[in-house]
Amino acid sequence: MGGADTATLRPVGAVAQGAAVASGATTGGFVLRVLKLLLGILLIPACIAFSIAFRDVVHDWCVVIRVSEILHLDPAGIVTCAHWLLGGMAVFAAVACILWRPVLVYVFGHELVHALATWMCLGKVTNLSASTSGGQVTTSKSNTFIRLAPYFVPLYALLAAGLWMALDAWWKPLGDHRYILAGVLGFFWAFHVGFTVWSLHRGQSDLKPDGWFFSMVTIYLANILMAAALLGLAVGGKPRCAWEALKATATHGYEESGEIYRDLGQGVERIVRRK
Repeated sequence: MGGADTATLRPVGAVAQGAAVASGATTGGFVLRVLKLLLGILLIPACIAFSIAFRDVVHDWCVVIRVSEILHLDPAGIVTCAHWLLGGMAVFAAVACILWRPVLVYVFGHELVHALATWMCLGKVTNLSASTSGGQVTTSKSNTFIRLAPYFVPLYALLAAGLWMALDAWWKPLGDHRYILAGVLGFFWAFHVGFTVWSLHRGQSDLKPDGWFFSMVTIYLANILMAAALLGLAVGGKPRCAWEALKATATHGYEESGEIYRDLGQGVERIVRRK
C-alpha cells in the first residue's frame, strides 16, 4: 500500500536537561509504562464485553428499534440505509484493492488529527508534513490522547457527518436521502479501519511511549464506541440516533464487563480457598 506511515510526535523544546533529570524521567517513564501494561491486561475483559455489546446492538437491531421509535421512521428504510452502509464499505475495498490506494490522503489526515488533538489539549503545532512515504508533526506537548487519536478518530467520516448535519439543519431536511449519508460513512469508515490496520502492521512510534499493548487495547475500545455512533448516524441520519447507538453499546458493554469481572473474581476466590 505504498510507503509506510512514519508519523512521529516531537515535543517542541524537548532538549537534554542534565543527566540527573533525564535519568529520573526515564525511570518514571518505565514505571508508567509498566502500570499501563497492567491496566491494558485488566481491560482485556472489557474488550470482550464491549465486542459482545456491539455485536448484540447490530444483531438485534437495537439501533433500528430505537431510531424508529424516536423519529417515527420506517424500519424498512433504516434497513436500506444499513445496506448502503455495507455497500460503501465494499466500494472502498474495491477502490483500494483494484484502482487506487490513497496513502497521501490517509497520512495527511493522520497528522491533522495529531494536530487537532494537540490544539484540544491547548498545545502548539508546527511543521506538519505529509507524503506517501510518511508524515510528521511537531507539537509543544504530547500525551496518550494526542498520540493515539488518529487511530480511533475517523476524520473523514466525521467531516462527512458534520457536512451532512449542517446541510440538514441550515439548508433543507435531508431525511429522505439519508441512504447517501450511510454509503458515504460506510466508505470512510472502511477507509479509517483499513488504513489504521495497515499503519499499525508497519509499526508506529506513536505507540511506544504508552506501550504497545495498552495502546492497542485503548484503540480497540475507542473504535468500538466510534463505530456504534457512526452506525446509529448512518441508519438514522440524525445526531440523536448516533447518541442512542453509542449509549446502547456503552451501557450493554458496561453491564457485560461487570458480569465478566465478577465471574473472574469469583473464580480467583475459589482458587484461593482451595489452597
